[in-house]
Amino acid sequence: MELFNIQQILQLCNKINMPFQMIDKIKENYNLINQAEIETYFFDLLNFEKASKSYEQLQQYTSKLDEDKVCELIILLGVATKTYDKYIEKGISEEIYIDTMKCFSRFVIETYKWTGKYDFDRGFWVWRQLCLILFRIGTLEFEILNIDDNIAKKFDIKESQVLSVHIPNDAICSNEYLKSSYKMAFDFFKQYFNKEYKFICSSWLLGQELDYLIKKDSGIYNFRKDYKIVEYTESNDYLQWVFNKFQGSIEDFIPKTSLQMAIKEHIMSGKKMTIGLGKLEK
Repeated sequence: MELFNIQQILQLCNKINMPFQMIDKIKENYNLINQAEIETYFFDLLNFEKASKSYEQLQQYTSKLDEDKVCELIILLGVATKTYDKYIEKGISEEIYIDTMKCFSRFVIETYKWTGKYDFDRGFWVWRQLCLILFRIGTLEFEILNIDDNIAKKFDIKESQVLSVHIPNDAICSNEYLKSSYKMAFDFFKQYFNKEYKFICSSWLLGQELDYLIKKDSGIYNFRKDYKIVEYTESNDYLQWVFNKFQGSIEDFIPKTSLQMAIKEHIMSGKKMTIGLGKLEK
């Protein structure tokens, strides 16, 4: 049984603006994959309850094929072509599908920015997009998330499901774009999932110290001002998302932006960075 073919993969790559360097690697590695060996769990990647385990099986298989996880990317793109069928069944537009699946290209570009290599390192995350629980709607992403009673109490809500807001690195965080994204997401989930969700977010963008480290006319300020924070947790997320680093000492980092300069001075003075957990108030 042919689960997918190279033409389908390349067509999707073109629609989501995959870098041509990765497309070349996809062409080179495609024939390394034996589809018969992944058939037993391939379609489980479309099922939220089975996807995590299925991804582990996928990792075990592809780890024997290449080190840069291009084969893993190929198979996940193959699953994405089946996800499109699910979109059609629910009546969701191709525009939302393409915007959501552009996560693959964005992750490849991010990894290149961080490492200088066209590898794929976000397979652990993208099954959410494949299972139709995470969507790019406007400038932001929204994930259907189950929360426990403890988290619900912190937010003073009764619902066991919320929308977890994610901020892609290409998000335009103007007041206009943010307001539009939240409105479209509320309407989208009400129409296609028959629920009116509360919005929450856990991010370094909501960190406590940013109150005095960012400018009042910045996109970060626009985003964070709409949230009521219920909890702060110490975190080094800023290394990856602000400095594009996974390791190293901040004293050796050369700031290129005003935010990098402000955070470096903050850390060098002995202070910490946090992530904030908040609920959308507007």
